[in-house]
Amino acid sequence: MSWFRWELIDEINFAKKHFNFVEITIQLELLHSIDSSFINALKDITHWFETLGHIHRDIVETNDIKKNIKILKEIWVKKVTFHPFEDLSIEENIKIFNKINNFLQKNKMILLIENVSNHPFNTPQNINRIVENVPNSKITLDVWHANKIYELDNFFNIFKEKIWHIHLHDNLNQLDHMFYESWEKLNQMIDKLKFIWYNNTITLETFAVLKDWKSISQDFEGLKKLHKQQLKKNKLQPDHKGRGIDLHSPQRQLS
Repeated sequence: MSWFRWELIDEINFAKKHFNFVEITIQLELLHSIDSSFINALKDITHWFETLGHIHRDIVETNDIKKNIKILKEIWVKKVTFHPFEDLSIEENIKIFNKINNFLQKNKMILLIENVSNHPFNTPQNINRIVENVPNSKITLDVWHANKIYELDNFFNIFKEKIWHIHLHDNLNQLDHMFYESWEKLNQMIDKLKFIWYNNTITLETFAVLKDWKSISQDFEGLKKLHKQQLKKNKLQPDHKGRGIDLHSPQRQLS
């Protein structure tokens, strides 16, 4: 059994101690090696604790997607975030997301489509073309992917109540998924979300710090310390549901 399976259990325990929910990404390697004993361990630890799913961008084959969804269903997941398939056209994305959405709906799960950094799937207009043609789908808004192209306000205006989840992190030019060094910058973003009356889940999708103008990934111990600092400093109220930690650990998420 791969060592990082049990690190995932440790990460979920950390999230249960400090946050209101957990968002889980299963990397392709783990998806192919996962067994019933580990799924049962995940079921035990996520029972009565809100859990969101995030499909890794490397999981693109239909059978792998369905297997991932089935595992997420077993651990009580209701909302599942997908990136657009960036090697396909918008029209092809609409077709594949309708198939995925049908499978999710049969399993009583909700499809969330995330805006990414690269054209054409970084603009609200193009993400909306997909969402409008996939019934009952919603979006996961990555605020800094949107902010990179100065489209955040347009995402808010176009989607409004269709924003069901948010990924929150700092960025510097093309570097992103960094912890906030400026509390003022973080609180300004939280205030923007409060202004639009957003009251759903927010993931701190943060894996790295800025050092010598480079993005430096953190190990799990570093992530724990920095996430606690981030939570302590921001303005979210203690009982606010929109508080979370994204458990894409560096071993599974970053290249």
